[in-house]
Amino acid sequence: MTPEVAAAVAAYHAELGRDPRAAGEQSETLRAEFARRGVTFDGQPMASFVRPHLVSRAAGTALARDGRRLVELAARVARAAFGGDAFALADWLGLPREHARWAALPAPPPDVVLSRADGFLTPQGARFIELNSDAPAGFGYGDRMAEVIASLPVFAAVATRHPLSYAPSAPLLVDAVLRQAPQGVASPRVAIVDFAEVKTRPDQEILREAFAARGVDCVLADPREFELAAGRLVAGGAPVDVVYRRTVLSELLDHAADVQPFLRGCEAGAAVLVNSFRCQLSEDKTLFALLTDDERAAELMDADERAFCLRVLPWTRKLEERRTRVAGGGERDLVAHAIEARERLVLKPAHGYGGRSVFVGDETDAAEWERAIREGLAASWVVQERVAIPEEPFPVWRDGGLAFESFKVNVNPFYVAGAEAGAVTRASRSSVINVSAGGGSVPTFVVG
Repeated sequence: MTPEVAAAVAAYHAELGRDPRAAGEQSETLRAEFARRGVTFDGQPMASFVRPHLVSRAAGTALARDGRRLVELAARVARAAFGGDAFALADWLGLPREHARWAALPAPPPDVVLSRADGFLTPQGARFIELNSDAPAGFGYGDRMAEVIASLPVFAAVATRHPLSYAPSAPLLVDAVLRQAPQGVASPRVAIVDFAEVKTRPDQEILREAFAARGVDCVLADPREFELAAGRLVAGGAPVDVVYRRTVLSELLDHAADVQPFLRGCEAGAAVLVNSFRCQLSEDKTLFALLTDDERAAELMDADERAFCLRVLPWTRKLEERRTRVAGGGERDLVAHAIEARERLVLKPAHGYGGRSVFVGDETDAAEWERAIREGLAASWVVQERVAIPEEPFPVWRDGGLAFESFKVNVNPFYVAGAEAGAVTRASRSSVINVSAGGGSVPTFVVG
């Protein structure tokens, strides 16, 4: 934390501590406004704090710049790997055959219009542990949370002494989606597509409002409700020009029998998909094993790009029986190294999401760790260097009193077609930081 950020955080906490009763009232106001304005998850106000996450301008700029470069580089490498053979890359990544068929569908670039990078701000700069391009969420939530927090008296009091700014994402997202509309369509109709019962439906409603504010005909559509007529995907009684896809491929395939018209339309190019299914190739966790392995990446990236990947990504390998270069130098048997270096590593399924089945080495019993590695060899798993997770104090209310407790923080810059979008930060007491796994979320503001 830089001196300017530390000063702003201290001022924020001092302002809260000056009148704990008023601070508690602002916390209740935050929850009430979240509920009223749709910042809800699974029907409840999003878990959050009255203080946003604060970063320096230099750190915020570097985070956004490096996140954009990584998303674009990963997409380019995924297009070029294995001589451009998408099926060969999907096979190497370990994608299930049915997933591979859809991920390899021919589609014009860009493969990734919208994404979210998951990373940490370390003393050495941003380090990213995952990319989320297969239906990334949170753009609407982030903007709306920022609006609510910025309306609190404590924020206003601190902002008079420490300039605080947030970069909205929704206007850029609307522009980016509309740019993907078919040529010659002056007023494209947009469908935000996801299953109606998902916990993040309110995030999609916030974005539907952003489209409507621009005069765009935009509907929230369940993939089970689509029809395919005269070569067009139809939702809500009218054809759709652009599908802003918010349902991940795995969930669509899990419900394949119920979404056949939608899938057939996607396969036939009956509407433009944002993002296309090909985005799964560049967001796959195993792709980091390609980007951080000098031998395998040499033909796909130049020296500067390989150095960039080694700087912003943790050492990552596809879990398999092989010899490889390990972090710190030298060549080792990968499985033996993964077992012996448990306390410095993380083990995770390559195609999972929501923080499920992630093993953190120094928080896992040695026998359980080795068992997970042996079982992971028969599936698609990756082993990754553990990045030290930054921690910060945030205000909480316990038994009616104000306290400042330490939380692990994970910063997530949004990617919107290369534009300067915003970011959100997830905070948790657990090393596996995810809203689905019980974490909280706050907007990321820049100081200065």
